[in-house]
Amino acid sequence: MQLTTYAIWPAVQPRTWLKRHVRMALAAACLCGAAVTHAQDYPTKPIRYVVPNTPGVIVDIVARVMAAEMTKTLGQPMVVENKPGGNYVVGFEHVAKQAPADGYTVVSVLVPSMAILPVTARGLSFDPLKDLPPVIGIAEGKYVFGVGAAQPWKTLAELATATKAVPGKLNFGESSPPVYLLAEFLLSGLGVSVTHIPYSSGGGYLQALIAGEVQMGFVGEGSAIGFGEKFRVLGVTGANRSPAYPNVPTFRELGHPAIPGLSLSLNARAGTPKAATDRLAASAQKALQTPEVKAQFAKLQLEVTGQSAEVAAKALADEAKMYSDVAARIGFKPQ
Repeated sequence: MQLTTYAIWPAVQPRTWLKRHVRMALAAACLCGAAVTHAQDYPTKPIRYVVPNTPGVIVDIVARVMAAEMTKTLGQPMVVENKPGGNYVVGFEHVAKQAPADGYTVVSVLVPSMAILPVTARGLSFDPLKDLPPVIGIAEGKYVFGVGAAQPWKTLAELATATKAVPGKLNFGESSPPVYLLAEFLLSGLGVSVTHIPYSSGGGYLQALIAGEVQMGFVGEGSAIGFGEKFRVLGVTGANRSPAYPNVPTFRELGHPAIPGLSLSLNARAGTPKAATDRLAASAQKALQTPEVKAQFAKLQLEVTGQSAEVAAKALADEAKMYSDVAARIGFKPQ
């Protein structure tokens, strides 16, 4: 009987297999080499540092301070470009949807302004948390909660006790959604019922607070310092007490650790090469350690944080969830 033999592994196959895998290995090596070259070469042209606001405000000043120092270590200029409009949406949308994800466009972010967008903005074309992740957390300012000096309460506990005695009779003010929802978050945590009084401008709200038209509210630390003895601070955000108010406890000390501060970060479009974000983060981190940046931030009542991308992203997500939860509870709708 004759047996038929089927050649399922021809004699020539090992040689062909070897050639194929040599070519694949060489191709992989080329790709790795290209990645290394990109990491070493970046940046090769100027980097746009988009500010989603007008010149002169804190998010713009921080960008200009950082850009000046980062230029020195990146070897290419960082050019600040203001794109105001739509309560930060215009600038954010430009970076998230129009600018290439190549590391040559970044954005200066005031974290509350980004975290609150899913609650306040209708029809967003981008996801603020997913499409514009932080490269690095830069700094944090403090919100302070307090009362006009004519009010009798000296501590947050005294205020809570007095408010519970007359539910709905006292009021708090605000002039922006982040401050409104932040106040609602704190006051609900205190278990008090307080009437909300909105103001169309920050100046009008601050004057009403000092004059006693509203009894309590959140303000930026710089505004509180500017009012001097006309304003009594009862609590401050952040991990550490404010040097300006060393005798005032933090909200963490008062049992409200989830009250966020006024954070700032440097963000880039999702999909930006890691080589680019790593280089940007390293340059920013170096800038944050310079005496020049620390001095400029101190003038703005800002504390350097230098958070990793992961830590900054979690802080952004936590703040966004806080706004979302409060908005759902009180029935807040986009305005």
